[in-house]
Amino acid sequence: MRSVRPAVATAALCCAAVLLAACAGPLAGIDTDCRLAPGETRCSVASLETALLPGVGSEDADYASGFLALLAEQKLGEADRANGTGPFGRDVDTITNRDFLAAYRGLERAADRSRLLPSRKAKSGSFSAAWRLSRQTLYIDADALDRDAGTFFFSGLQAREIEIDVRQIGGGPANISGRCDGQMAVGPGRRIVQPGETLHLSLTGAVTSGSASVLFPGPDLRRCDLSVRSKGKIRRLTLLREEKADRKLARLDSLYQRCPSPDPQKLSPLERVFHASRELSQTCPMVLGTPRLLLNSREGFNAKVEALAGTRLSDAFFDAGDPEAPIDLTHAPKLKLIYFSYLDYKADFSGRVMERLIRHHAARGTKVRIMVTDVLQREKDRVLLERLAADHPNVQLQEFSWKPATGAPVGEQLSQFYKTHHVKMLATLAADRRRSRAIIGGRNIHDGFLFHEPLDLSRYPELHQYGRTNGLSLNYYSNWSDFEIEFEQPKTVETLVAHLATLWHRDARTDLARPFSIEGKTVRRPPAGASARHFISVPYADGRALEDYYVELIDAAAETVEIVNPYLNLTQKLADAFGRAIDRGVAITLVTRIDLKGDFGGQFLTELNELFVEKYASRITMYEFRAPDVVLHSKILMIDGRYVSVSSVNLNNRSFMQDSENGIAVLDPAFYRRMKPVFDYYVTRSRRVDPDVHVPLFYRFLFSTQHFREAF
Repeated sequence: MRSVRPAVATAALCCAAVLLAACAGPLAGIDTDCRLAPGETRCSVASLETALLPGVGSEDADYASGFLALLAEQKLGEADRANGTGPFGRDVDTITNRDFLAAYRGLERAADRSRLLPSRKAKSGSFSAAWRLSRQTLYIDADALDRDAGTFFFSGLQAREIEIDVRQIGGGPANISGRCDGQMAVGPGRRIVQPGETLHLSLTGAVTSGSASVLFPGPDLRRCDLSVRSKGKIRRLTLLREEKADRKLARLDSLYQRCPSPDPQKLSPLERVFHASRELSQTCPMVLGTPRLLLNSREGFNAKVEALAGTRLSDAFFDAGDPEAPIDLTHAPKLKLIYFSYLDYKADFSGRVMERLIRHHAARGTKVRIMVTDVLQREKDRVLLERLAADHPNVQLQEFSWKPATGAPVGEQLSQFYKTHHVKMLATLAADRRRSRAIIGGRNIHDGFLFHEPLDLSRYPELHQYGRTNGLSLNYYSNWSDFEIEFEQPKTVETLVAHLATLWHRDARTDLARPFSIEGKTVRRPPAGASARHFISVPYADGRALEDYYVELIDAAAETVEIVNPYLNLTQKLADAFGRAIDRGVAITLVTRIDLKGDFGGQFLTELNELFVEKYASRITMYEFRAPDVVLHSKILMIDGRYVSVSSVNLNNRSFMQDSENGIAVLDPAFYRRMKPVFDYYVTRSRRVDPDVHVPLFYRFLFSTQHFREAF
């Protein structure tokens, strides 16, 4: 779009005057008028902050200033897409509408991070300003109403508006009725139900895809007492505003940190990168403790089981391959909160065992938050998780599905089919803080991370019976070798949970997540013992900050870079950083798996890896992991014997441009010494890569196309 027609110019004012909402659906209660004093040519940063982050207190002003920069950058992108400006073709200066230009220039100023100053404060804070759209799904199963009363916690935390999609997953129909203590809008037409009036909602049944209506709780609504009726059965259901009903959790969900800012002149280049404040969402440096290294597949699975059940499964349990075999839960900890965040959560042995453990805690009242990727779910996966959420409304399920902004270019429109949620973490908060756990790494909830061959689950038709395929089938099965790290230090686990909450409570319209930390008070030296930072990347919402971080890390390397990673499709910035490191004599050692046939889209991934081999095999030391019928899946980065990251991050375009990612970064020579045997384990099971590869012309042509390469 290279011209602004009158109708689009009107749309531009809607989107750009303050630009918190896209034109397709502005959020309620937002002042969209940017008033200019005589002689002014742009909105002030202060007026934009008032509009985008209303109600910020003086104690949060430093944090809000950094958050505003992120919001302003997001809104500039929306304005450019809606009007074809900036990177989409049209020079903003050619637009003559004074109000549009004033808002646009004001947002540019607000997004300029060079204006930000380090905070003079040192303490953590709690953020309460309303900035996002909160959207949740309440699952109703009309075929399973013979259950105890349930409680659904809806979140208005930092929300301008709340939407609750009500989805009937059973054979229905079902009817919901009851009363609320505040105003509720119902259905697409937003019919208003006043406090004390009877709310009515009818749902039709659709076994495969469900049917939905929408509830819009008003700002003063705290509780609804409802009844769900179908086929002569009834179930009581209570809706509670979570941040009011559970203030301790709300404080954790609202946490932000001010990170001590060491004098950069007294730091090495690698230390400066580690301690730097950036757009990438990071925790402050925290105490590492002595985390458990989970290299063995059963050890990794059992760590999750132990976090939930308080005991481990025996080898006989795994060897029997029966997901319904008895599990000892007599030592299970009392948990307040459970997070499951994964790319894949499959309805197989692994998924069923975990679901049984979740059900145990959900029945005891534990809140459970599950994040998975919608586009990768097959019907059995969806049924497993949605029935879990319907049976226990205190289990919240987010099935990630990204939608492009209005006016997005063709390439971005297409990316909705392959953008995924790739943040990997299981975390538990226990009543006894010593029993809280967090596990981070590359594994998913999928039998391929646990068993060498597919199990015979034919006696359980609700679970997957995998086949070995090589292509684009979601029924693919590979045995993956992966790595995770488990944290037990209570304060560290709580910080990781609070950080993950920023992604859970992201804006439902843009997927923008609230930044977790800002640069804090200047200190003479880094805090003693604080050597670990967790990061979360949402590249399409944070300006591809993870890519910049990795480039800075490679540029800071002085002697060695050691990598374990299976997917090799570098962005141009990363390729340039690799080239600079090689030119200055940094020894790069890479353990990978060139042949990825058996993985989803394995042939394409294999040819991309061979292009990498063609370019780098003569310039770096490359090993191919050769364990029989096992695909490497670990993601480890180590630099100069001091820095280690264990993450979900692949060295491909997807991780830096399309997918959300997370990882733990550690700057500690002692931890590197613990990790070096893990790296050596992979080397000893590998062989040197043969640099003589042949990539067919067909694949060379495909990967010369930018949009195609960015999809992998």
